[in-house]
Amino acid sequence: MNWSFKYLFLIIPLFAFGQIKPKQIAIDINTIYTTIDSLSYSNLFENSFVTDTLFFCKENSSTTDKESYTGKYFIGKAATIEFFKPMNTTLSGDTFGDIGIEFKTRKIDQLQHFKNNSNKIDTTYINYDSIKMPWYKSLKSNYLNNHTDVVLLEYQKEYLSFLGFSDQEISSEMTYSQFNAKLSGGKKYPRKFNTLKSIELNLEKEEFENLKKCILNFGGSVHKKKLSINGFEIICYIKKQEQFRLKQIVIDLTDKVPHKKIKISDLITIEIKNKIAIIKFKS
Repeated sequence: MNWSFKYLFLIIPLFAFGQIKPKQIAIDINTIYTTIDSLSYSNLFENSFVTDTLFFCKENSSTTDKESYTGKYFIGKAATIEFFKPMNTTLSGDTFGDIGIEFKTRKIDQLQHFKNNSNKIDTTYINYDSIKMPWYKSLKSNYLNNHTDVVLLEYQKEYLSFLGFSDQEISSEMTYSQFNAKLSGGKKYPRKFNTLKSIELNLEKEEFENLKKCILNFGGSVHKKKLSINGFEIICYIKKQEQFRLKQIVIDLTDKVPHKKIKISDLITIEIKNKIAIIKFKS
């Protein structure tokens, strides 16, 4: 399952392998997605503090040339978290415990810079108001499986023009925050979720090694089991295969918030500490 949403249509894939780091081109963390149980999915928007203070929340359906899907979104000022519920397919995002990490280029035609023999580039078309147009190109590794997805995404000119971006804006570098500011008409972001700081994962050794190659190829760094790229960290623990491998997501908030702990379900708890919110998952 992929990801989408007009307010923040922000899909950022990142994939590549190789021993030599490419010339530095800044990319940004765009989205974390995961597939949760149906009860947790149903409960996501039940707490008023979650919906009215922490996150801009929306359930959205999208249709592309590859699939149709529905997800729930915690939308931030400069990042998005997507949740899906299990479906009876083998597509990424349709199996309980699937995890996706999406990065985004800042400019058209930067994606090709990360291309090598260990990854591939694909174009996804979106159907919007009966119009079919190129939505984004994504670069994905040949080594990672559908249950651990890491991609680098690049929006296409036709889609950006459709959203109202000028030719000059399209040809210029644009961060995720700038992209969202344009879509909102410059209105102040109305919630506390600023951006993604880090995630923690339980991975088997082979999964970790493949993920490490991806991050290095995208100009990131590795220190023991911590992978870093442009301020975003992936902290890994080597364990035997667990179906739900996502341990927690750490979020940077725009302002301090009094300490609070919110139970969404047996699987998900959100804890707020000053300017940090932690979404914890019970494996």
